[in-house]
Amino acid sequence: MEARRARILSRLVRARTQRHDAVRPTTTRRTATLIVLTLIGAVLLGAGAYAASSTPVTLKRCGYATATYGRSALYPWNMSCAAARTVVKGASNPHAHVIAFGPGFDGGAVRINGRYWVCTGQMGSYNCGFPYRPRKVNGVQGYKGPFTRDVEYVTCSVVAAGCPGSVQFTQP
Repeated sequence: MEARRARILSRLVRARTQRHDAVRPTTTRRTATLIVLTLIGAVLLGAGAYAASSTPVTLKRCGYATATYGRSALYPWNMSCAAARTVVKGASNPHAHVIAFGPGFDGGAVRINGRYWVCTGQMGSYNCGFPYRPRKVNGVQGYKGPFTRDVEYVTCSVVAAGCPGSVQFTQP
């Protein structure tokens, strides 16, 4: 009886080992293929994001609006000229709610038609980008990009060159 039990046990162990050896190379190959494809996908995704984020875009002037410092040329990105005019007029509104940024950040988050836009700039060249994503650096209020919509605007009387036909825009 004991010998029979030992033979049965040995057959079970042998069958299990043979089954495990038959499945193992296929599983290992599949796992390795999956890891390689995942790494290739991650590299391609990272390279694409890097290439897209660092490429400046040329924006063409679509019209003019009256802003804080006078007549300004509008250069919209991913928005209509009428929407850009509304944003620029809203940014120039003295009654608009503004979240001021700390030192090192120009401008602030301005509430325009119920949404906050990041409006910054100086010396005749300004921009407003959407959406506003709050961020604190060393306890100082700021923002982070990228924007999905943006309007660059240049005050024609302040800039020596006047209002050019196009400007370069790069995501923050």
